[in-house]
Amino acid sequence: MAVHRLSLSGIRNLADARLTFHRHCNVITGANAAGKTSVLEAIHVLGRARSFRVGRLDRVRRDGTAPLMLQAEVDDGWQVHRVGVGRDSGGTRVRVDGEDARGLSQLARLLPVQIINTESQRLLQDGPEARRSYLNWTVFHVEHDFHVAWRRFDRALRQRNAALREGQLRLAYSLESELVSAGEVVDGLRRRVLSALEPRVQERVGQWLGPVRIGLRYRQGWAKDRSLRQALEGQHESEATVGYTMVGPQRAELQIMAEGMEARERLSRGQQKVLVIALLLAQAEVVAAAGGPSPVLLVDDLPAELDDDHRDEVVASLLASSGQCFFTAIHAAALPVTQGQQFHVEQGCITEMVY
Repeated sequence: MAVHRLSLSGIRNLADARLTFHRHCNVITGANAAGKTSVLEAIHVLGRARSFRVGRLDRVRRDGTAPLMLQAEVDDGWQVHRVGVGRDSGGTRVRVDGEDARGLSQLARLLPVQIINTESQRLLQDGPEARRSYLNWTVFHVEHDFHVAWRRFDRALRQRNAALREGQLRLAYSLESELVSAGEVVDGLRRRVLSALEPRVQERVGQWLGPVRIGLRYRQGWAKDRSLRQALEGQHESEATVGYTMVGPQRAELQIMAEGMEARERLSRGQQKVLVIALLLAQAEVVAAAGGPSPVLLVDDLPAELDDDHRDEVVASLLASSGQCFFTAIHAAALPVTQGQQFHVEQGCITEMVY
């Protein structure tokens, strides 16, 4: 998967521009606050219809008021698709090949993007939701049945929780068959993808950190000696009191372990940064190996995150992958990259450079 051409307007401090990218490696340089991260943000918005920097898309618009318009040609290896995301006072509009997108899942499948930046370490530091999201994103792009099963499960869960809150216990319990049916599919697909993910993570960590034992421990969200149906039935009395479903895949936890302890407690901050990059690169490799589109990797200011040796190893691994990479740095010399396309951003103006 590769973003071939990008037209952007109305985004932060960037001047309107039309850019042509290298299909494998792109380096964007510039001083702090020049706007180089905003280029990555534009690509992220194209793939997810949301920013990785702020919660509201309106805050990405220039001065908070200018219409935001992003359009790109995306090459999936078979054909070139036209993708567009716009945001103005009327709301957000997403277009794919000249038609309104059927949903954000269509956009996500067409342009999978993943960000590697200072916030990526939250994958280890934040609560279970961050790691569930990491796992679900991987499964979504590997197992085509996952999205349908998750939507079934989520719909039944919402309906059951609403019934529990309103004291409609008979209705709540009548929804359990659908909850169990879809939930067991979700759980099984997660486990299958995790079995492919873990050895790749271990391999990367072994290359970059040496003999550190890394494990991905999956807790399904209910007692392992019970079926999901048994677990639900065992919580009827408690759920009637609290008003929500207490067990199920929505409460699953992916524990990332190092030497038998939580990685965030066992590893130094520098080691944690390397581990998170290993997790994200392994994720991209698993998606590509399953025949899915190689995710576009947005790598923001890597020289500021890693020491020279780890930086060089990580960049070499990223460039050896099949996906398109975008790197930012203050100076190009800070990255061991001699191929692809280089851009320079100065006071919001983007200029194409020559290596």
